[in-house]
Amino acid sequence: MIRYFDNYKIEIKKQKFEQDRGFFSEQMVFLTFLDINNKDLKTVELAYFSAKDIYDKITNKEDLFLNNSFVDNFSLDEFRELNNLKVNKLVTMRNFSAENSFFASENEISFKRANFIGNKANFSNSIFYSPRVNFSESNFEKSEANFEYITFNTNYLSFKCSCFGDYNLDFKNSIFYEGQKDFEEISFGKGDLSFLNAEFNKGDISFSGSNLCEGRTTFRMARFDTGKIDFSRVFFGQGDVSFEKTTFGDGEITFRSAIFGKGKKDFIRCSFGQGKKFFVNTNFGEGNITFKNTNFGDGKVSFKLANFGNGNCDFHFVKFGKEDLIFERTHFNDGLINFRGAEFGEGRVVFNKIDIGNGDIIFEGSEMKKGSFLLKLGVFGNGTFDFENALFNNVDFEVEDVNFGEGKVSFYHSEFNSLSFKSSQLNNYFDLRVKRCKKLDLSNTIVKDILDISSFEFNIEIDELDFSGLRLLGRLYIDWERSNVKKLIYQQDTSFRNKSEQFRVLKENYRNIGMYQSEDYAYVEFKRTESKADLKDYENKNLARRILGNISYFFKWLVFDKMGLYATEPVRVLLSMGIVYLTFVILFLINGIINTGSILYSIGDENALSSILKTFYFGAVTFLTIGYGDYYPTGANRFLVALEGFAGLFMMSYFTVAFVRKILR
Repeated sequence: MIRYFDNYKIEIKKQKFEQDRGFFSEQMVFLTFLDINNKDLKTVELAYFSAKDIYDKITNKEDLFLNNSFVDNFSLDEFRELNNLKVNKLVTMRNFSAENSFFASENEISFKRANFIGNKANFSNSIFYSPRVNFSESNFEKSEANFEYITFNTNYLSFKCSCFGDYNLDFKNSIFYEGQKDFEEISFGKGDLSFLNAEFNKGDISFSGSNLCEGRTTFRMARFDTGKIDFSRVFFGQGDVSFEKTTFGDGEITFRSAIFGKGKKDFIRCSFGQGKKFFVNTNFGEGNITFKNTNFGDGKVSFKLANFGNGNCDFHFVKFGKEDLIFERTHFNDGLINFRGAEFGEGRVVFNKIDIGNGDIIFEGSEMKKGSFLLKLGVFGNGTFDFENALFNNVDFEVEDVNFGEGKVSFYHSEFNSLSFKSSQLNNYFDLRVKRCKKLDLSNTIVKDILDISSFEFNIEIDELDFSGLRLLGRLYIDWERSNVKKLIYQQDTSFRNKSEQFRVLKENYRNIGMYQSEDYAYVEFKRTESKADLKDYENKNLARRILGNISYFFKWLVFDKMGLYATEPVRVLLSMGIVYLTFVILFLINGIINTGSILYSIGDENALSSILKTFYFGAVTFLTIGYGDYYPTGANRFLVALEGFAGLFMMSYFTVAFVRKILR
């Protein structure tokens, strides 16, 4: 028979029609299938049974052999009414077989509360043509049902609360026309359940609350269309479950509170439409689950409160759309979580309050075009967190208050718009050798192991860096010069006190790891920003304290900074000593010119040195605090000598500190 048609017509003849196994009917029918333009597609010959013919067989407790038949206006509701039976009375159907048959009615075809007994209840390759088809509360426990290749050309189909026995149940290659399909609260047995290659077409379909078989359940290559698809509260049994290559439509799809067993869960190469997808509170059981190469479409996807058990969870090469992806309070146990090569689209990705367990979680080579990625309040075990070679160029990746456990964490060679670990605890080796990141925020983090931001394989491009509030209990590796750390911190929109604290942390870190030159650079910037912060604090004081503050700042700037870079450059101190020495020599010369004649007297021969050489000699003896006494000052020079002696003593001490500091390291 033809399975795709728009209408039909029949011609009934009073002619005996021989069926299989010795069965026959007194009438036969010529059934013609019509297309949308009422043109003939095909004509078949079938046995004809009216509703009364079947009612009589039921009353007489006969076998119901209806293969290759046209069944007209059958309804168990009508049968109960004609026989004054209660509406909830089960009607026994003995050895029912309607293979390759056509059921038609202008009203409802009803098998409601039918009780099938015998070897089989066979509807394979049959067609139902009616506004409504009702199998609700039917009992197939004592008769093996078969619905493969069946066609339901109806606006409403219900198997609600039906019960099937411990055998394999087949709906493979079945076709459901547009309309509502109700499979709610069904109880299946211990065998396999197959909707392989089924076509559900438009309209809502619900398996809500059903207890599927203990064997293998497959919707492989099934095709859904527009309408809500509801698998909420379904128990999928302990066998494997396959939705491989299943096509879901644009309606809402929900597996809310569904329970899977120990078998494998297969969503490989599924295609979801534009509607919302809910796996909220879903328990995926102990077996492996895979969404490999699945396209989730543009609708919102939520795995909130889902539990993935101890099996591996594979989202390898999965593709998400433009809406949000939510993993909130999701529980992953010790299995591998694989998002390698996943495309996260353009929406908001949230991993909030998740529990990863001890399994590895892999995002290597994943990609996200734009949006935000939030990893918040998560708890990780001993597994690896791998975000290597990820492409998140226009994405703000935020990690907030996350405990990464004891496994390695790597963002090696990845690209982000911003990468933030604010208030997180980094207990293990962290590889932050990103390829490109506009802003790297490590503020208020606690680092207990190695934090690596230094690469010799490629240039790390970071535009802004924030270490404020960092608690460094481990080691931080970052190249001061190649990473241009000074510029990255100075261009922050933060206070000098905040910058000072960051330079202090870096200074102590470089000292601990033996990078002494970098330590000096960080120490100088620490002291500079500290001085500027102190000066800023004086702005709110009274006039006297502001003046003292500015004087103090100027003294530190001139003496500590410019003369010796806070004792980090002995050569600069030597150069400063020379400048101070020459300054006093010039002052002696100027004083001699102003007062006309020599103002430096000698105990010995006054003609032994010229006045200029005498001034240079006297300045050196005084600056170095040698004090031979062969020349001595008079007048105003006595005050200059006192100042020069102090300056010389101070500068020599300054040089000694800087020199010894360098040598000892």
